[in-house]
Amino acid sequence: MTDTITMHTRRESNEKINKHIREQQVMEILSDGIERTAREVAFEMCERGFTNTPERNNASPRLTSLLEQRKVIIVGKTMDHITGKNVAVYKVAK
Repeated sequence: MTDTITMHTRRESNEKINKHIREQQVMEILSDGIERTAREVAFEMCERGFTNTPERNNASPRLTSLLEQRKVIIVGKTMDHITGKNVAVYKVAK
């Protein structure tokens, strides 16, 4: 039963997110030419009122989608100050 509830709530959350709008928001943030990590994009999304939390998962799936569409590229890596791990740095593709 717990698995069913989890699957149901996950699906509801996924359906509430307009992925196209989220992708536009990520592109808007990266369009200033500043290279950012997923966490930095998510923080900026929260600062601009696009999301209510600065959690990395607000941006990461959309960055992956935009990578697949070749609208953004990875330009390097940097150390994430929270996890201490190397993470990708993104910018808008030309």
